[in-house]
Amino acid sequence: MAEDRIVPKLAALARLRLEPGEADRLERDLSSILHHVERLQSLDMQGVDAALWTAGGEERLRPDEPGESLAVEDGLGCAAARDGRYLIVPGMREEA
Repeated sequence: MAEDRIVPKLAALARLRLEPGEADRLERDLSSILHHVERLQSLDMQGVDAALWTAGGEERLRPDEPGESLAVEDGLGCAAARDGRYLIVPGMREEA
């Protein structure tokens, strides 16, 4: 299984509510995915061109030019918490 019951920790960080038993199922899925990634990492890719499987062609990126912006009230209108022109977000660091 995934290390140290990581799914409940990830769900808490993402603010997801998991139904009973859902964390166990997701842990099995995550373990399966990680197992497949480990198998892929064990393949000998020496001499394989990294660009072999790309779609080719040019990148189609828009020009990086300044454009119209949202008004502060429009941008922050649905914020869960704010202080004037700033969002208030929960801390991401665990206190030691």
